[in-house]
Amino acid sequence: MTYLISILIPTLIERRDEYNTMIQGLYDQIEKHDLKDKIEIISICDNRSISLCEKRNMLQRLSSGKYFVHLDDDDEFSCDYCERIIDHIQDLDKEYDVIGYDQLAKVNGSRFIVKPHLDAALSLQPSGNQIDVNGQIMKGVIPEFYRFPWQFCLWNKRFKGVYRTESDSPSPDKPHMYEDLNWTKKIQLEHPKDMSVVNFIGHVYNFDDPSKTTSQ
Repeated sequence: MTYLISILIPTLIERRDEYNTMIQGLYDQIEKHDLKDKIEIISICDNRSISLCEKRNMLQRLSSGKYFVHLDDDDEFSCDYCERIIDHIQDLDKEYDVIGYDQLAKVNGSRFIVKPHLDAALSLQPSGNQIDVNGQIMKGVIPEFYRFPWQFCLWNKRFKGVYRTESDSPSPDKPHMYEDLNWTKKIQLEHPKDMSVVNFIGHVYNFDDPSKTTSQ
């Protein structure tokens, strides 16, 4: 069976509570909107015997969707995440290299929106939409930044063969800290040519408490 989306989630035995909470939320959405023939979820769980890079590579090889997306076991997503993305894909008149949506980032108590853009850098770039005439961030407005699409966006199956390697990490003792950035750099070298955007906040990145985030 060829699915529209493959959702790829690496996890650990010690993180089964976080994983179960996340996976139940996805399955609830899939069942509610009868999407079981359109979305596959593939997970790999171990006890740190496999590196995070290799788990993500394995998940890509196992995927069969037109698009694949990498999520972490502690990620959050909108309550209509599955429905909105499937509806968007089915309304398209062609395949795109990437399907993006906004991310709400929670980092050390701050809140900001990350908007994917193919012409943006790999680092965050202020969008300017929240700046007043004096060049200051408007009070009560969540700052917005542009960035090249990350792994939580939906990537066309043609990128399945872009694999991670730990040797690319600037921190050899903690390669998992940079695996998403290093993979995105490799994706960028493949020159994705077009992106379709779903106009909603689909993904939430939690880093208010780094001790509780994924560390594989």
